[in-house]
Parts: sequence; structure tokens; C-alpha cells
Amino acid sequence: GILGLGLIGGSIEKRLTGKHELLTVSTCQSREYKLEDLADVDIVFLCGSQSNIIKDLESIAKIIIQSGQEGRIPETQRAFSKTIITDVASTKSAISTKAQELGLKNFVAGHPMAGTEHQGYEASFPELFQGAKWILEESSSRTEILEKIIREDLGAELVVMDSETHDKSVAMTSHLPLVLSLGLADMVHNFSPATKVIGPGFKSMTRLAQGNANMGKEIISLNRKNIKDAW
Repeated sequence: GILGLGLIGGSIEKRLTGKHELLTVSTCQSREYKLEDLADVDIVFLCGSQSNIIKDLESIAKIIIQSGQEGRIPETQRAFSKTIITDVASTKSAISTKAQELGLKNFVAGHPMAGTEHQGYEASFPELFQGAKWILEESSSRTEILEKIIREDLGAELVVMDSETHDKSVAMTSHLPLVLSLGLADMVHNFSPATKVIGPGFKSMTRLAQGNANMGKEIISLNRKNIKDAW
């Protein structure tokens, strides 16, 4: 199951099509399935923004509770009871904490270190994850099927890391570079003569500044302390 078909979710869909039976949920792409339809799948990838992923976790928790109230169904037979739930957000601590608070025992935080400055389903492509790092918070017997898909089907390299260490690490390698890219682009934008002498070095260093603005603001806000420490 894939919930959300932007750059990441769309690329997962395009890579896994023909390899696995897929149920995809996306209003913008007019998919016919809803979150409730994913209750019996093996894996669910939550591929929206971080704020939407937290809402999705809350919705899943409600579906699980409601399924347990229908004739006192045992926990092992409730909705999502056999489903590994994972996400693709750039920060992990808040999402992992929310999943624990909701009692979602089958949630495994994840983050593919892949992307481009483009956004949306139209920008997605099946080779996006080839050779990229894919962080998971846990590696165990229950995550075996997820790890197999990440490695063998999506072509990514698995890295196991707890949420706190992850957020500190990506602050240095991803989020601080985003801030620096934005600052450099803004500085040149405010000095028009400099725009006439832009070369390939500047273009490569400001690539991140061309990305999804709302997602960038969310990332910087959520990982602010670690970014400041890295700075």
C-alpha cells in the first residue's frame, strides 16, 4: 500500500509496479482506494508531508480501534494487525514518538535519502532510489519483507539508525546544506550584478534552494535544534 503519490510515493509505485500487487491512495492522482482499503496489506508506505504522516498515523489508530469494537475482535485479527507501517519523512523523532503514543506496534520509521529539486507525481521516476541510502529505525525478523523490498526491488542500501541519531545526522548532511543553499541563493538574488556571473559551482550549491518550499520550511522547523547545533 502507498499513501500519497508525490515524488517519493510516485517513484515507489513506478518501481514496484509489476513486481507486487499495489493499492495506492491519492486524491490528486484520482486513485480509487482509501486508507481503509489498506487494512490487510503487508506493507504501507506513508509518503505525504511530515504533518500529514502524523495525521495518517492517527487515522490508522482510529481504524484499528474501530475494528476491535466490532464484535470484540482479537488484537491479532484487527485492521493493520499484520501490516508493517513505515514512512518516508526527513525527520524521525516526532513521528516515532507519535506512533508510540498511539500504540502502533507495527510502525517502523523510515527515510529514503533520495530526491530531486522537483516535486509531484510527474517528477517521480522508478530509478530514484537506486544506490541511495534508506534509513530504518529497526531491523528484525518482522521487518524482513520491508527490507527485502527496499534492497532488492527499490535498489536502495539499508542503514539502521535510531530516530535521535538520524535527526542529528541528517541535520549535518541534508538540512544544514538546505539552509546554506537558501542563504547563498538569497544573497545573490539581493545583489543583481552577481546574477550575471553565475557559473556551475553556484548552480550546484543552490540546487536544494529550488526544492519544495513548504517541505523545506517544515524540515527546518522540525529539526531546528539539531540544525543550530550543526551550524
